[in-house]
Amino acid sequence: MLRQIVSILPRVTAPHTAWRVSGICLQQQRFAGHNKWSKVKHTKGAKDAKKSVLYSKISLEIVSAARAGGGDPGLNYRLAAILNRAKAANMPRDNVENALKKALDKNKDDLENVIYECVGPAGIAIIVEALTDKKSRTVKEVKEVLNRYGGSVSSVGYLFDKKGKVAFTPGESNASFDEIMDAAIDCGAEDIEEEENMYQVICEYSDLNTVSKALMNKNYEVQEIEATYIPTSTVEIEDKEAVEVVEKCLDDMEGLDDVVKVHCNAVIV
Repeated sequence: MLRQIVSILPRVTAPHTAWRVSGICLQQQRFAGHNKWSKVKHTKGAKDAKKSVLYSKISLEIVSAARAGGGDPGLNYRLAAILNRAKAANMPRDNVENALKKALDKNKDDLENVIYECVGPAGIAIIVEALTDKKSRTVKEVKEVLNRYGGSVSSVGYLFDKKGKVAFTPGESNASFDEIMDAAIDCGAEDIEEEENMYQVICEYSDLNTVSKALMNKNYEVQEIEATYIPTSTVEIEDKEAVEVVEKCLDDMEGLDDVVKVHCNAVIV
């Protein structure tokens, strides 16, 4: 029986050197002692998608954030962060305004954040975050993707830790990596990672609001404030054909209209 969890979305990792293999990013720990999250990036997020898909995913996140915390970015830090990301992605203003209207439309009260737990090809564990107005349609589409690649809906949540994630750029602060790392640790972050001038910190999910506010107060431009799912164990995949199947499955899952984020415990070796 399908396990569904209604929740608000979020994911992250640590300081690194990174190698990207078609959307799955492998990371090497840069600083000892910052912890295990440094080794692998397990979320295929919207930033790896094509522009049209990217805008669609950001729109879903705007709707989710505004529904959860209201439409005023001055009071809703998560919404403010997503709007910063929309701006950085050159998302058209009309798209942003339409997403906000949809979020605040009282006739759309049936929109729900849902999470589906799945086993994918090669035995990998997958957590799918979605925003939907019709759960029967969304789960059908999720199952169709899984069926194509030999996967199934199954309870795998115990294989992940739910953490908080904040992603940001130095913004007007022009801070160095070392300064940002010190600031992140001081405000309660467990881990930090840098890639192409974008920083991500991991913290306890219960500390997410505190950490994100502290980083915003440093004049960093925060673009993501969310929950994330970090695997407690991973599945290493070496076979070339298996790698292709796993990547196609994750790409197809992420491409579904209702899907916001896809997390997995696959590691390409």
